[in-house]
Amino acid sequence: HVVSGSIVIVFGSLLATHRNTFATEPLSDYSLFEIVLASYFLCYCITFTALEPLRAAIKAVYVCFAEHPLSLSQAFPLIFQRLSRISEASSSSSSVV
Repeated sequence: HVVSGSIVIVFGSLLATHRNTFATEPLSDYSLFEIVLASYFLCYCITFTALEPLRAAIKAVYVCFAEHPLSLSQAFPLIFQRLSRISEASSSSSSVV
């Protein structure tokens, strides 16, 4: 949300500043609002689509850790070590309560 919101703020401020300099009639407040709203949704969809492979890779690492921890420990020992420490810490804290 932060990336798409930042892009829309910059784009909207540029549009608001230069809306009277267009060759035809100046942009009304309503059309400016429509353009900014449409650009927010477009930027959100593009950002969500671009980050989806990263989310899928993170989920795949968690599934690999749960299903085949030995193969994860051989392929990515640092990730395996950190996930092991996190799972040990969460299991020990849940058994104390």
